[in-house]
Amino acid sequence: MSHIKRGVGSAVLAICLASSTVACTSGSSDDGPGARAADEQGTRVAVDTDGSGVEATALLLDAAPVVVVAAPDAAAQARAASVAVGLRAPMLTSVPGGDAELAEEVARLGAERVLRVGDVSFEPDDADVVDAPGDRAGLEELTGVSFEAEVDVPETRIDDTTVHLSPGAPALMTSGTPLSRDTGTGSAGVADAEPFETGSPAWAGDEAPTVLVHDGTPVAAIATAVATGGAVSHLRAPDPRVDRGSVEAVRDAEVIYALGPDWGSEDEVADRVEKARAVPELPGGGQLVFPGRRFVAAYGSPITPALGILGEQGPQESVARVQRLVEQYQPYSPEQVVPAFEIIGTVASGAPGDDGNFTNEWGPEEFEPLVDAITAAGGYAVIDLQPGMADMVDQARIFEDLLKRPDVGLALDPEWKLKPGQQPGAQIGSVDAEEINRVVDWLADLTRESGGPQKLLILHQFSTAMISNREQIDTSRPELAIALHADGHGTPDLKLGTWDALRSGLSPDIRLAWKNFYDEDTPTFTPEQTMAVEPRPWFVSYQ
Repeated sequence: MSHIKRGVGSAVLAICLASSTVACTSGSSDDGPGARAADEQGTRVAVDTDGSGVEATALLLDAAPVVVVAAPDAAAQARAASVAVGLRAPMLTSVPGGDAELAEEVARLGAERVLRVGDVSFEPDDADVVDAPGDRAGLEELTGVSFEAEVDVPETRIDDTTVHLSPGAPALMTSGTPLSRDTGTGSAGVADAEPFETGSPAWAGDEAPTVLVHDGTPVAAIATAVATGGAVSHLRAPDPRVDRGSVEAVRDAEVIYALGPDWGSEDEVADRVEKARAVPELPGGGQLVFPGRRFVAAYGSPITPALGILGEQGPQESVARVQRLVEQYQPYSPEQVVPAFEIIGTVASGAPGDDGNFTNEWGPEEFEPLVDAITAAGGYAVIDLQPGMADMVDQARIFEDLLKRPDVGLALDPEWKLKPGQQPGAQIGSVDAEEINRVVDWLADLTRESGGPQKLLILHQFSTAMISNREQIDTSRPELAIALHADGHGTPDLKLGTWDALRSGLSPDIRLAWKNFYDEDTPTFTPEQTMAVEPRPWFVSYQ
């Protein structure tokens, strides 16, 4: 059995370091009869809206001689998950109003014994009930599980840490209050209870199904999957396309169980699995732009060096420059930081030009050396438009071939969008959501037709007037990830004031991006200061 890990956080690292005898892999012996797996095939979903874990056991198991039932508080959830994984037994949670459903599921599983953890009043219809001791020694005596390490886990990390527990020999999680090692009171009832036996896995080796969970998945469902032998992967979001680890988890899987809310229907999950297997991956892996990665970008034009740092050196030197920035940012990001270029593809002009649109337009070949350099280095390129009086869709079409690439996105800069009679620099430009939505539709259609992964669309803004009817921006197209790029400069107070103003009323489906100016900011934020901004920016560019 293998556990596909989302990443080694501090809690998990503590488990691994606490004792050299505790492996952060699969468990050990087959000491006794265990849970029996259900014969389900294909891609299945168990939502468990109430958090009880009942739907997960119904999907995964036909029978279980022992069931662990926990109270819903964090301390009980942490301890029960460790015990369930140690016993290789399913875990359920006693939730308010859920006792009837819980009793029905315990009866369906044919459970002979129920181990209650925490303040649980649930009584099964036909099974012996044992209350878990409150101390570690008593717990070990009753369960027969030797917990080689005891680790305090934040409430928000119980789910992820459970994925890393070793069936048959887990660490003992606590959350908030460590267990007492005084056996005087906690183990008082142990002498009257027959010790439990560790069960055998429901699945062995390559027979194990792939089980996908995420932050919203109930701890009980995760513990059941880990305890009974599933190959469990904790994803950053309920979508198998989210990052490289999720894609690897489903690449060759024949049976996939998705546990928890927000996965969508089974047909939708199956469709996303097929896309995860077939669609080209983004830099850093996966086919969804967020939340699997963050970006740090150099901004500018190779034609006009004064517009930003991309014009200050050649393509390879620019790659090296942004890679140095990435190295400075990575310690402050739990996600992989990907190097990027934001390339100004059309530049607003003070003169109308032959076509009268107040914007300079060049052929895509002018920018291909930069695009090729950053993408060859495992990075991402964004083509930025300063449209003048041109229609934004018409300008985007100039770069259609570049935008078909899986690692090239688009940015719109309304500061330079003019109305009749206006000139660049004389006022701040603006655009209506209607024009942005036409770009959304065109770019989403192009992405779908070209068979590429999700594409990044950036909207620049530093004044609320720059985008009118912003609440009407269409965020429903799954082919696109939209980010609002806060372009404010000046003192830290001014920048953060702009940031907060732009966040107000912003759709939760639109991510936030940040710009650092070398010359206009006083002073320029350090990487640590930038990543301390709340919420943490998903895309950071330097001008």
